[in-house]
Amino acid sequence: MTRKKILILCAALVFLGVILTTPLSNIARFGANYDTPPSPEDVLSVKEINAFLSVWSDFMQKDLSKSMAQVSLRQDSEIPAQVRRWLEANGWNAERFFSMEQRLKELATIATLQNNLEDNRGLLKTMSGAGADNLKNIIASQEKQFKSLSYNPEELALVRANLYQIEQVLSGKAVLE
Repeated sequence: MTRKKILILCAALVFLGVILTTPLSNIARFGANYDTPPSPEDVLSVKEINAFLSVWSDFMQKDLSKSMAQVSLRQDSEIPAQVRRWLEANGWNAERFFSMEQRLKELATIATLQNNLEDNRGLLKTMSGAGADNLKNIIASQEKQFKSLSYNPEELALVRANLYQIEQVLSGKAVLE
């Protein structure tokens, strides 16, 4: 055998060994980097949102969600060790996981406001009279509220594209497999 063939055979055996010794639940997480604490520079991606929603769906079905009705990420809040271990086993850092939850909920609220604003603008085109004046006031209020919000437009576009699914999973009404 030539040296090249031996190297290829060794590499194949090492790869096969890694695959065979990795639990099936961890194989899908190769390359996932959700076990690091959140960073302000992080921008949500479709892959991370989908990974979060899958784990969140499972989290809501377990008794873990009952032990933590609301987690605040202030310095003095304590995430139970049981929840930390479960999240680590599922490939997530606890702070990143709950930061992601809060971020998605905020973006879902902003997306809902934006959708309502667009619907109201469309409705205004078909109205006249006192109802139209009231709707103009509502639209002005919504525009003012929307302009005061801070968000990443790319992240908002991702959430808006899947708003219904995200809201259903976050509220525990939908299950992802």
